[in-house]
Amino acid sequence: MAIVSFSKVEHGLRWSLLARRLANPARWIVRFICSKTHAAGRATGWPCCGVAGAMPVVASAPPVCAVPAQPRASLAQGKPVTFRRHGGWLLWVACSGLPMAQAADCPGPALRFEPLAAGVWLVPAASGDSDAGNRGQVSNLVVVHEPDREAALADQAGPAGGGGGGGGGARWWLLGSGPSPAFGRALACQLRQRLGGVVSDVISPWARPELVLGVAGLPGVRVAADAGAGASAGAGAGAVPGAGSKAPAGAVRHWAHASVADAMAEQCAHCIDRLRQRLGAAADDLGPDPVLLPDHRLPGEQGQLGPFQWWLLPRAEGRWVTVWRLRAVSLWLAPGLLDGHGPPDGRDADLALLRDASRRLAGWAAADGPLARFVGEQGPVMDSAAPARHAAYWDGLLAAATAAVGRGDDEAAAAPGWPGLPAGWAAEPWHRLNWQRAWRQVEPQVLAVPPPR
Repeated sequence: MAIVSFSKVEHGLRWSLLARRLANPARWIVRFICSKTHAAGRATGWPCCGVAGAMPVVASAPPVCAVPAQPRASLAQGKPVTFRRHGGWLLWVACSGLPMAQAADCPGPALRFEPLAAGVWLVPAASGDSDAGNRGQVSNLVVVHEPDREAALADQAGPAGGGGGGGGGARWWLLGSGPSPAFGRALACQLRQRLGGVVSDVISPWARPELVLGVAGLPGVRVAADAGAGASAGAGAGAVPGAGSKAPAGAVRHWAHASVADAMAEQCAHCIDRLRQRLGAAADDLGPDPVLLPDHRLPGEQGQLGPFQWWLLPRAEGRWVTVWRLRAVSLWLAPGLLDGHGPPDGRDADLALLRDASRRLAGWAAADGPLARFVGEQGPVMDSAAPARHAAYWDGLLAAATAAVGRGDDEAAAAPGWPGLPAGWAAEPWHRLNWQRAWRQVEPQVLAVPPPR
């Protein structure tokens, strides 16, 4: 009979335990932390365990784990040396917004939820264009939890403000839904497991596929679309379908301005073909039918919806964007207009319209003063001067292009800088592309003017 030493058995058991923990680190960390309590045997709830500086937790959200702890005779009893040595590190990992804390049974990509205020999170985008590596996640998304009291107040306002939102109770809003139905499924799953939230309302702020196709993958959204179609058929002229009404249980309301919804219906088919080419190996994320048009259409040039105020602005002829202000925290959401990395992408825009829209946004936000913050298409949160900074950029770019065309400069020359251009903006890839766009837009006007005699 073979004799196996105790040290070899112990060694094998240790490796087996380590392999199990590495296969699902998040679940092991959560179980480990939730099992620690004081001698009174208080029930332990997680996430974030009340640690200062941890991600805000919504009071009404169900905890990830709620383990009734067993009473212990002393605080030290039952705490292994691993917790004494490494407990702080484990707690930081479990309570951070890093993707490694994501539950293992949610689909990818692993997402980050960066807290911006109580009940408000940013899902940050990758920089640049869509490709197989980033799977099209190139537009910032914002998650907002609206408690019961605020939702009830919004519903009392009714459709007079452009749509009260309909339905009482706590609500979870998404501003943008991501680039594909597969991404929408990942977002819904991770939001539920990380924040305890279930999406109730989605806003599509402008017709960019990377920002609006995820809604088709959200659980319950097809139910809401069918209900919204019925409500629209019975609505009178000028009514906001779904405003002041309750959606079916488990349904997701999909909101957009009427002009944005029309642009999605007209442009999405062509945009999806381009997106498939960019995604390459990740194009399967789109599936056979990635477009789900909004079932709740907002009319007019400005209004209110749930916790938001909104405004409609032109980006180009036939292309519109909406900007959104979260009233409680003076947070402005301006996809398609601002960018936190530097100059925004103006390739499909009328640059003079972008300049004027940025100026108007700066005027509206002036009432918030230095408290105003801005989330753009990409990049981190910006300060109160962001709209004016963007307006000055477009103004300087158009002026430089007009002067260059008038002098007969080489169009292929490097994109120039000018006094007052923010540091580093001239080196950004979008600046070079914006320069080419500006040249083409000002050239007909400059050449149409007869030279002075």
